[in-house]
Parts: sequence; C-alpha cells; structure tokens
Amino acid sequence: MLYEPDTVWGRTVDGDREVDAPQSGLSLTQRRLLKRLEHPRPFAIVAAQSPVDPPKLERELIALAQLHLVAFQRPGATRPRTAPSINPPLPKDHASQATSIAVLLPLGFAAAALGIAGVLLIVS
Repeated sequence: MLYEPDTVWGRTVDGDREVDAPQSGLSLTQRRLLKRLEHPRPFAIVAAQSPVDPPKLERELIALAQLHLVAFQRPGATRPRTAPSINPPLPKDHASQATSIAVLLPLGFAAAALGIAGVLLIVS
C-alpha cells in the first residue's frame, strides 16, 4: 500500500461537477467510488465499504486524484492534495532486467572473490 489506512480521501469541486455531469469517461468502478466520496473518509473505511480489493481501490483513487476529481490528506498534513505524491511502481521491462543482471553479476563474483581472499589471508 502506498497510502496509510488513515489517509482521508474526498471529492473535489471538479469531482462534484463530474458526478453532476459526466464528462471524463470514467470506468464504472471509478464513477461509483467518486459518488461514495461525497463526504471525506479514511481509506480504511472506503476499503471496508467497497467490493473492490484494496490495491485496486488505491489505483482507482490515484487515477481519480490525477484527474483532480478527488483529493487526499495524509495524517498530520496541513491541507489536502489532488495529485498523488507517490507514484506507483511501474513494471520493469525484460531488457532493463537483463541489463541490471549483466551489471550486478560480475560485481557479485568480485565480492565473493574478495571475501574468499580475506578469509584465506586471515587463516594463513
């Protein structure tokens, strides 16, 4: 989870307009969620009242926040925000994984060789 269960989510003025006159092409899940957020609520309560699993619910809230239809306020924050401050991790492509393995593999062998050499120096 990127957001704490106590993070409060609620509709913005733009979100109220979207509920009154749909224009954004939201999914059914997003539209239902937007309608439920008429009054700000902590994520834990929204998740408990939603049939959607919490990770998907969080993704939907982030998408709505990026559209400025909902805002969130973290515990201890002085004011709400409409754009998420934490970007969800993007899936890595296979090429970047292969590159990182190619770079890390020789470093691992070098570290192992240094460790073995250190042990042999201490023993002898």
